[in-house]
Amino acid sequence: MNWDALGAIGEIIGAVAVLVTLFYLAAQIKMQNRELEKSNENVTAQLSIDINNMLINNFDALMRDKEFVEIYQKGMSNQPLDEIETIQFSQFVNRWVALVESVIVATKAEVMFAGDYDLDFLYGNPWVHKLISTEVGARWFDEEAPLLYSKDFLDKVGNFKGGAVNHPLSAP
Repeated sequence: MNWDALGAIGEIIGAVAVLVTLFYLAAQIKMQNRELEKSNENVTAQLSIDINNMLINNFDALMRDKEFVEIYQKGMSNQPLDEIETIQFSQFVNRWVALVESVIVATKAEVMFAGDYDLDFLYGNPWVHKLISTEVGARWFDEEAPLLYSKDFLDKVGNFKGGAVNHPLSAP
C-alpha cells in the first residue's frame, strides 16, 4: 500500500468518526430537550397546583370561619370594623392581590395560562377590585400595598380601580 491510499483510508475513517460523533451529539441534544420539556411540564403543573391552593386557601376563610364571614360581610358593606377585624379583612384583601400577582407573573413568564387570561382581566379582576373598593380595602391598597408590591404592579391594578374589567371567568 502506498501513502496516498493510507491517507485516503484515514480521511474516510475520520469522516465516519465525525458523522458518528454528530449523530451521537444529535441524540444527546434530543434527549436533553425531552428532559427539559418534562421538567417544564412538572414546573407548570406544580405552579398550577400552588396557584389553585392559594385560591382554595383564600376562600377557605369564608367557608370554615363563621366569625370571619361576619367580618367579611361588615368589610364588604363598609360597616365599622374594630382594629383586629380591620387587620383580618386587610389580610384577606392582600391574599387576593397576591394571588393575582402570582397569576400575572406566571402569565408574563409564559409558564402557564398563555391565552387563558389577558393581562387587562388580571389587573382589572372584578373580585379583587370589589375588595379594594371597600373602605378598608382602599386604605390597605393605598397604605400597605406599596410596602409589599412593585409600583408598576400597583399602578396597573390602580388603573382599573373603580372600573374593573368584566370577564365571564371572574369570581363572584
